[in-house]
Amino acid sequence: MDVVWSKKAVSRVNEIWNYYKTKSKKVALKLVNDIEVAGSSLGKFPQMAAIEPSLSEMTMTYRALVVRNNYKIIYFIDDKSDTVYIVTVWDCRQDDKKLINELSE
Repeated sequence: MDVVWSKKAVSRVNEIWNYYKTKSKKVALKLVNDIEVAGSSLGKFPQMAAIEPSLSEMTMTYRALVVRNNYKIIYFIDDKSDTVYIVTVWDCRQDDKKLINELSE
């Protein structure tokens, strides 16, 4: 399957990079790399992550792949186009209601 990162997901990864690079570029690079590798792995194993329970009321079936305990790659699978769409990278320490609002926009 192809993996497509939304503008929002790319923006979130950039925000993570910008935040952590002020503390340690090495840590920032490792974290961003871990997120990118995890996202890429969805092409081979699209159903490896569980369906995200906080998004069960949405019309789309979203899955969430946890990266380093604090971040989730939120995505859905389009079987017709054989594509995984990564819609955002979410900080798990935030309120899930914010995630619902973000995906409803």
